[in-house]
Amino acid sequence: MTTKALALVATATILDAAILTWILLRQRHKPIDMPRVSLVACTAAGLCALHVIVALFVSRSFFLVVAVVYAHLLVLVPVIAAVVLCLSLRLEITRGARRTAWAGLLIAPVFVYATFVEPYRLVTESAEIMIAKERSLTRPLSIGVLADIQCVAVTDREREAVARVLAAKPDLIVLPGDLQQSGFDQAHVIGPQLRELLAPLSAPLGVWYVEGNTETTWEARQLLAGTRVRILDDEIVHLEHEGARVTLCGVGLGFSSAKAQVVLREIQSSTADDDVRIVLAHRPDVILALNSNSRVDLVIAGHTHGGQVQLPFIGPLITLSDVPRRIAAGGLHDLDGRRIYVSRGIGWEHGHAPRVRFLCAPEVSLLTLMPEN
Repeated sequence: MTTKALALVATATILDAAILTWILLRQRHKPIDMPRVSLVACTAAGLCALHVIVALFVSRSFFLVVAVVYAHLLVLVPVIAAVVLCLSLRLEITRGARRTAWAGLLIAPVFVYATFVEPYRLVTESAEIMIAKERSLTRPLSIGVLADIQCVAVTDREREAVARVLAAKPDLIVLPGDLQQSGFDQAHVIGPQLRELLAPLSAPLGVWYVEGNTETTWEARQLLAGTRVRILDDEIVHLEHEGARVTLCGVGLGFSSAKAQVVLREIQSSTADDDVRIVLAHRPDVILALNSNSRVDLVIAGHTHGGQVQLPFIGPLITLSDVPRRIAAGGLHDLDGRRIYVSRGIGWEHGHAPRVRFLCAPEVSLLTLMPEN
């Protein structure tokens, strides 16, 4: 979250806390009961809605709205709950109000974990994908995926992600967009850091990048200059893996453009059966541009961050994608005969958005394409 956004959200939250505390204290001669707690809850909801309207009107930023709601749910609620419990030392409080306050206080550990723990809990996800025996693949093909690095400065977390991929010694490494989110006007700062981070990346079949949301293809060329990372700009490359032919198609953010549609038609229309076909894209929505039971063997994408927040039995609350939520949540999926792996990515949304991940840890992905017997 930017300093300005943090200051705005913090100020609003502090003012709301003062208003809600006043409501709790204004009738000291009466016990704190459920009606008063309900009044506080309704007032908090109203203030949150007001701030959301102001945020939309002033900044037109969806992520600032997310930050406002996040602050009210995971900061303001436990703060007011703590105030109620502190007041209970001097004022009379009913059992229901006390229990409600304790329940609200239990949200605090969720805030601490989602803000300060899980965003840094990098995990390694592995998946095996069976490839039809008609392909010429006779030996496993390993792919390392570094999606959505999306940092504002390179830290040990990003270095650990790169180290894990290199330790796996994959045959192919792919970067499905979004290298940084500091803004290209800060390229003189973030550029050298990214080049130092990505310079060690090397694989027998190459290291390939496609355009994401946070930098254009032109900007990526500047950021990646001097590394072994090659950019696929609505292009197809033909690779070879121990006698097997691998066709890799990389499409940029505008995969519905005429140029992208040409290469997507090409990789699906060829009548040959023996090559392994992979589509690399930033947004998983590219799978919707492929035919059902497409000749493409695998799509690899990022973009969604798995939603960053997932709830049990519900999944991601926000995906910013048109694919089914089960797919946007991350992992290997099949959609009408089209297989896709969506990485939850390494970073998180910056700008006006809060730093948050919950039940959706950042990941390094290691995929293995296995020949069917």
